[in-house]
Amino acid sequence: MTASLLLVSCSKRVLLDETHDFANNIWLRFEPEVFKVDVKNIDDPYLVTMTLSYDTSLFDYETLPLSVEFFVDSNARHTFFPSIRLVNSDGVRRGTVIGQYCTVSDTLDRCRLYNEADQYTYRIKQRTSKYEIDGISGVGLKIEKL
Repeated sequence: MTASLLLVSCSKRVLLDETHDFANNIWLRFEPEVFKVDVKNIDDPYLVTMTLSYDTSLFDYETLPLSVEFFVDSNARHTFFPSIRLVNSDGVRRGTVIGQYCTVSDTLDRCRLYNEADQYTYRIKQRTSKYEIDGISGVGLKIEKL
């Protein structure tokens, strides 16, 4: 697995904008993707979004169920179970399609307030009934001040 990181020096609003690419376009069910973010300001709310890129010829889910856990070393932790919507209510694919790949972004948390200034770890796992999902090329996480 490779990771690409976008550093945004001109904007202090973005805390994290990182994408992890999957080897062979396969996301294994029990192998979480891990993102780390340093939170210094606990007074501001943050928007947390996830990006999913997938091969439309191999992956045909309408939603992708997830398990998202975030925590700090001091043992403050939170787990929630969102689903990334890949099609709209009319059954039309959401996102941007380039060639056979589609990239869709969805909100995981609209107003995240952090309890303490520290480094937080986000651990994201897919929750389908399959051990591996063919066609997932990458997962990204973006955290920015509202």
